[in-house]
Amino acid sequence: MAIAIPLMTWHRPTAVADSVRVFSATVREHEEALLAIARRMCGNRDDAQDLVHDTYERALRNWERYGEQGNARAWLVAIMHNLFIDACRRKRRRPQSQELDSVELAQPEPTPPAKWTRLDESQVARALASLAAEFRRVYELHAQGKSYDEIAAELNIAKATVGTRLLRARQKLRDQLQRELDNP
Repeated sequence: MAIAIPLMTWHRPTAVADSVRVFSATVREHEEALLAIARRMCGNRDDAQDLVHDTYERALRNWERYGEQGNARAWLVAIMHNLFIDACRRKRRRPQSQELDSVELAQPEPTPPAKWTRLDESQVARALASLAAEFRRVYELHAQGKSYDEIAAELNIAKATVGTRLLRARQKLRDQLQRELDNP
């Protein structure tokens, strides 16, 4: 992998040449090991090469601070690891989206109309008429939008009795209307 090394503006031209030479030698010495580690991290060759290139770029920018004061491979691997972690964090923050124009979406299965849609007003009226008067009256008052308290006061019964009668009225209506649907 060829690396383009920008010219640094130092005061002594020989110091620049020496630094470039040392950096280039370090890159060549550790290139295979870094590529192997990057392939294990990234899972593919192209991303690994990009990661190694980014590692060299960051190392070159910080070469003056390194100054050959330790294990160069460990320093380069640390830079590469940090770059990889940063890339993973950026990827996780970015919402994943997909173009829906190119994807065919499955059409939902048509659902048959609910059974109750086949009921007409006369069937509902007959079912209501079949209720006992005490249940029918509570149901009708509740259908008019009255609260349990208002129904209890009007019929002079306990609020809990209103709830019980309404529950039983609904059950009896459901059963009657189910019979209507089953036997047209």
